[in-house]
Amino acid sequence: MNPVAEITKETTNTKPNPAPGADLVQAVTNAMTSDDIESMVNVFAEDGEWVIMATGETFRGHDQIRQLATRSVAARDHTAGLGIKPTNVFTNDEGTKLCWEYVHTGVVTDKWPASSNKVSPGTKFDLPIILMCDICQGKLVKIREYFDLLTLLEPGTPHRLYS
Repeated sequence: MNPVAEITKETTNTKPNPAPGADLVQAVTNAMTSDDIESMVNVFAEDGEWVIMATGETFRGHDQIRQLATRSVAARDHTAGLGIKPTNVFTNDEGTKLCWEYVHTGVVTDKWPASSNKVSPGTKFDLPIILMCDICQGKLVKIREYFDLLTLLEPGTPHRLYS
């Protein structure tokens, strides 16, 4: 057998192996950057949970995550180039953790979910958010969502801790 032919035959697939969880990362990115609620629900394990760290609220299972996503989509408008823009997305080597950092720019609608400190409809917001996700068997099992709640409650007001 011709050794050159054998080498060529063995090296025809030169694409690198994708990182663990790459399909899930793309599915999360597609779901987060659209208003496709079912796509968001489908990236979760049946008993997955989403914890909003700023408020302590926890949403467990597909039904509650669907309710969260539905309310979130209804609460803001993404016209004129506004929306969810990922800025830093990565996984650990094992594919068991996903960090999904983004800036959410939108306009508050009359369906804003706050029970107190309701933001006026028409208010524009720019909110940096980090989702720290746990992954098991190709599904999200937990999201911990981090953001500055005052940025939403008092948009345009600078908040300082040390100055």
